[in-house]
Amino acid sequence: MKKYVLLLGLLIQAVSVLAQETSVGKSIFSVHAGPSWYLGKMIGITNNSDAYRNDLRNGIAWDANYYFLGDKYIFGSFKLAPGLIYQGGRYKNTHDESSDKILMHYIAPQLALFMVKQKYNLSLSTGVGYQHYKDKSFVYGKPRDVSMNKLAYNLSAGGEYRLSPLVGISAKLNWIVTSSESYSVRYHGQKWQVESPELSGGGGCFSQLSLLFGMNLHF
Repeated sequence: MKKYVLLLGLLIQAVSVLAQETSVGKSIFSVHAGPSWYLGKMIGITNNSDAYRNDLRNGIAWDANYYFLGDKYIFGSFKLAPGLIYQGGRYKNTHDESSDKILMHYIAPQLALFMVKQKYNLSLSTGVGYQHYKDKSFVYGKPRDVSMNKLAYNLSAGGEYRLSPLVGISAKLNWIVTSSESYSVRYHGQKWQVESPELSGGGGCFSQLSLLFGMNLHF
């Protein structure tokens, strides 16, 4: 987890250097958390029953975002803003002989369209980035890890109400989509690669749909 937070910090610093002439109100940094739902195929899980998978789909997510709005408006109240996003997610469930704890970390550059008003902002954003997937599972009491690193893309919609010139409260709907042509499994001292896992409910495209709430800082 620490390496992803460090990477996010370095990327935000890099964007800040590109925006060296930023003054108060040109940038937004936000953090959110809320419920998340795993959609699509389940990847390498320990139990494929419908009930187990349905419970495993319900999780939580958290994110951090940075956008540079600048001064220029387009089409009246709208601004185009480059930025960065990090989102983490967790989904877990337990069965008699096994358990799964799925962790996902996504980081990507963003391009957003903001509608900027005095008391509120609305935004749409998208980007393509990197997602790390890990299922820290147990089977008969022994640890079993499933992992993969994939390209992914996101679509996001958000809104903010400004409490002051510096602070706002916000909500965001974020959809992250990726695929699973292959993944690695480590269990009982052995490691192997699983290719094209289309059968038995494991493989294909999957996504996270998250409804997040948090705060924005304007600077």
